[in-house]
Amino acid sequence: MTLINLLTLVAVTAVAKQQPNLILILTDDQNSHDDYKHMPKLKKYLADEGTTIKNAFVSTPVCCPSRSSIYTGKYIHNIGVHNNSAGAGGCGSLEFANGPEKQNIAHFLNERNYHTSFSGKYLNNYGFGSNEGSTFALPQCLNSTFTQEAANMDWACAMPIHHIPRGWNNWQALVGNSIYYNYSMSNNGQREEHGNIYSEDYFIDVVKNRSMEFIADHHENAPPNQPFFVTAAVPGVHEPADPAPQHANYSAGMKAPRNPNYNKVMADDNRHWMIENVNVNGSQFNETVEGFVDLLYRRRLAVLQSIDDFVEELVLQLESIGELSNTYIIYTSDNGYHLGEFAVPIDKRLPYESDVRVPTYVRGPGVRKGHEMVKEGFMVNVDISPTLLRMSGAGDQEVEGLGFDGSGEVYDLLMGETEKGKEKGKKKKKKKKKKRTTFLLEYEGENFDGCFGYLNNTYNEVVDDDVGYTFNKMKDGINCGLRGPFSYKTEPLWEGTETFGTIQDATNNTYNCVREIDGEEGIDMQFCKFVTGEVEIYDLVDDPYQLSNLYKGVGGGNDQRELDEWERKLKELKECEGGACSNVR
Repeated sequence: MTLINLLTLVAVTAVAKQQPNLILILTDDQNSHDDYKHMPKLKKYLADEGTTIKNAFVSTPVCCPSRSSIYTGKYIHNIGVHNNSAGAGGCGSLEFANGPEKQNIAHFLNERNYHTSFSGKYLNNYGFGSNEGSTFALPQCLNSTFTQEAANMDWACAMPIHHIPRGWNNWQALVGNSIYYNYSMSNNGQREEHGNIYSEDYFIDVVKNRSMEFIADHHENAPPNQPFFVTAAVPGVHEPADPAPQHANYSAGMKAPRNPNYNKVMADDNRHWMIENVNVNGSQFNETVEGFVDLLYRRRLAVLQSIDDFVEELVLQLESIGELSNTYIIYTSDNGYHLGEFAVPIDKRLPYESDVRVPTYVRGPGVRKGHEMVKEGFMVNVDISPTLLRMSGAGDQEVEGLGFDGSGEVYDLLMGETEKGKEKGKKKKKKKKKKRTTFLLEYEGENFDGCFGYLNNTYNEVVDDDVGYTFNKMKDGINCGLRGPFSYKTEPLWEGTETFGTIQDATNNTYNCVREIDGEEGIDMQFCKFVTGEVEIYDLVDDPYQLSNLYKGVGGGNDQRELDEWERKLKELKECEGGACSNVR
């Protein structure tokens, strides 16, 4: 062997040894209220040993579209996943499976020699599908209308349980939406049933165990120097937020935060219809609903204790097998969650801070320890895939060439590249990229406008002895957000007797927003336009709780040049694709 060949072999071997492991821990509906104040193990092992990204957001604040964006690195207008329905919404649909899903992060990492594992909730309608053919044989599955043409449309248009997205070597996926007991899952394409025994079936622990078993097996049996990529998508803290028995009383007596916008009705503020008419007549929710909001808050905090346990056990496992120093861990949520903000009791889907801002922590080789990333920049869910690829060793240009709407620049911010450059006093400076300052928020509401009482606090009709109310599934249905004594089956229980409704969604909750953040310049603004024509503008620096809509209405005195500039940015972001999405200024 020649000296050149030997040196090449040594270099290749060195690169292979340095290729790090990657772990994504994805929670469900966790907002910034539910941060590490109630998760001491997360603080110890991730926040203190890594970086907290204070300005972390999702581009679409609801489960399925956000998760689809996370795995593809693309905004929903480029992947056809608009909301949580499989038909018109594209969630977990055959349409998505046959197209955008093929270019997912597991596939890209698999091509870079990663051994990949998914455990947990995938997409809300995953596994429900009974149709084996192409979506093109099912016109009702095409994403061309809000209307749900048939009651069984989600079943016809959804992915079947044996579907395993390209790139995943190990596939342990929940069928349907987040749940903790009594569920089905796909164990590498085969149906696996679970009941209600905590030690065997509690889904947070199942996700934990399947993920850690994969890591242990990989450590024992994988080829030398092959890295792994693990996604652990736990159901917490999504409703019904069933806590583990040992944690059920963790948060006894606690109440949801009473921030300035808590149970505050926004009237005469040019807000969109769904907020101005909250609780039907623009009124605060009553004490019954307030009690339920507090109960759900307590249950969510109790569930977080199991996720906190998972974080600790995972880190200790990595340390025990000698992989911790060579592993990146990203911890984040698919969306936030409101608990009483603007008199809207519970849920997500709204373009407000409670729903779009998510807790995010990163640790790993080169990531600054105990650092809070604030002024340097922000992270959006579409950035997660390109950031993981950068962590894997892919170069900036290579990542850009894959056409992500998100940016890999977060990797450089995590590494503190700017500071390192200054410290070393490098003579040769790379051409500085223009800093990204904007991103898109977008959502298409589901068609449940006909739900007569979905904003109401009480239901007087009691005709169904089993559930205590009557409704039409396609019109009123549980999408009205009905809650009551039937809501929870595990401790702590809802002890009230009243059945009431909480706002959920409507077609007119369709919007596009520009968020502009420049920490160094002290800018944090948001411009939103709803399908019904309303406009909302907020200065988040002066008004962090979004109590003052700066848009004064047509002829109300806003600077038309400023409005035109917002409209320009919004148009560019709504139509953007690939690298152009990071260059709207």
